[in-house]
Amino acid sequence: MDNYDEALQFAKTFWSEQVQGETENNILFKDIKASHPTESDMERMGDALVQAARDPDTNDFDVLVMLAADLMRENGRLPGWLASFAADVLEGKRKRPTKRGADKYKNWQRDYSLWRAVDEVACKFGLPRYTNNELSNKPTAAGIVAEAARLNVGVVITAYKAFSKGGK
Repeated sequence: MDNYDEALQFAKTFWSEQVQGETENNILFKDIKASHPTESDMERMGDALVQAARDPDTNDFDVLVMLAADLMRENGRLPGWLASFAADVLEGKRKRPTKRGADKYKNWQRDYSLWRAVDEVACKFGLPRYTNNELSNKPTAAGIVAEAARLNVGVVITAYKAFSKGGK
C-alpha cells in the first residue's frame, strides 16, 4: 500500500478529534444528530430517560449527568424531572450507583467509535476492513485503526464485528 502513512495519519486524526475530542466533535453525538430521529423515537427516548432518572444504574446515571451538563452549558432549559435529578446530584442527595453485576455496556462507546473509525479508513483508502488471516501482511483498516488508537488489532476486529451485526 503506497499511502499507508497517509491512512495512519487520517486514523490518528479521526481518533484524537472525533473520539477523544470535545463532545460536539464526538462521532457518536454527530451520528445521533445526523440520524434524524422521528417524533416517536424522541418520545421513546424521553420516556426511557424519565424512567432511568427514577432508578438509574451506573450507565443511566452517567447519561443523565452528561445530558444535564450539556443542556446547562448551552443555557438550555432542563425538563423538570432532569432539573430535579441534577439538583439532587449537585446537593449530594444522589450519588453514582455502585455496579450491579457486570457492566455489559462497559466498552460500548469505545467499540462504536472503533467500528466507525474502521469504516471511515476502509472507505477513504479502499482497504479491507479486517482479515481473518493472522499471517497476512496486507494492510487493513482495523490494523491501521489499532495502531492509531494504540490497541490490539484483535480488540478492534471484535468491536467491528459486534457493531456490524447490528450493535451490541
